[in-house]
Amino acid sequence: MTGMQLKTLAQQVQTPAYVFDLDEFCRRAERVKQAFGEKTGLCFSIKANPFLLAALPDVFDKIEVCSPGELTICEKLNADMSMVIFSGVNKTAKDVQRAMTDNVGTFTAESMLHLNLINDCAIRQGKQVSLLLRLTGGSQFGMDESEVLSIIENRADYPGVNIVGIHYFTGTQKRKVALIE
Repeated sequence: MTGMQLKTLAQQVQTPAYVFDLDEFCRRAERVKQAFGEKTGLCFSIKANPFLLAALPDVFDKIEVCSPGELTICEKLNADMSMVIFSGVNKTAKDVQRAMTDNVGTFTAESMLHLNLINDCAIRQGKQVSLLLRLTGGSQFGMDESEVLSIIENRADYPGVNIVGIHYFTGTQKRKVALIE
């Protein structure tokens, strides 16, 4: 948008508002994809901007959903549930059952409690679901390395899940590569 277009829009809205340039959003997402290469998938977390889900560029492979409310947004917008990663630390048995009924593509397990909850629900529904094990980045979220390795070594004990990867999040507001490394 040009400065004049923004001024006109501000006059029409007449209240504080965020304006997102969807074309720029698409261009930036494409640049990120190009920078990391075609083998890297991009995931859009709807937490901060759920209203952008309806205009999500095709460059995104996954949609991260962290709450029942965010799952409701996906349901209402008829999002492709196979793209959804159902994440979050506060999952209940009811939430997991609902997500499985919606045919969510991937789940994350933040703890042994989550692993057992997801596994048991999948078995009850006669399914095997894709699962990411969340490895802690030093915070209270996720499991430590020994716990993750133990789960992987004993994965046959969890027939309701197919471990497809590790979810590792180092935190927000990190602008220096060394902090992330």
